[in-house]
Amino acid sequence: MFHAGHRRIIFFGLVGLFIVQSVFTWTTATAVNDPDAEYDASAHRGAELYRDFNCTACHQFYGSGGYMGPDLTNVTIEADKGAAYARGIILSGTQRMPALGLTPQQADDLVAYLKAASASGRYPIRSMDLTPWGTYRQLHTDDH
Repeated sequence: MFHAGHRRIIFFGLVGLFIVQSVFTWTTATAVNDPDAEYDASAHRGAELYRDFNCTACHQFYGSGGYMGPDLTNVTIEADKGAAYARGIILSGTQRMPALGLTPQQADDLVAYLKAASASGRYPIRSMDLTPWGTYRQLHTDDH
């Protein structure tokens, strides 16, 4: 059917396609289109605090994480919440969330982290377009 030369051509052709797809996936396809989604120094410190205080035990991003607290994916851009709301909860706590004893600067860092997360996409998806490109379009707007 195929002799060894054809098999090598097919093999190396498939390896080449895999390499091209991998480069595309890990460069262009993962580019951040919204500059607000890029972490500055404050957002990096906030991400570290989020990990250090194990906030994922109670909170989620994109529905993944704990279920005791609310999903924080878009908390800083929700109409009835916002950055000031998040900062107040972080500093003061609530009946269900303890005040963690953070400084105002640490609270600002956590809010910067939450703002970057909010800029990464929307959750939950309000409607579903069941096409190969539908979910991407629901999570991202490439109009910038």
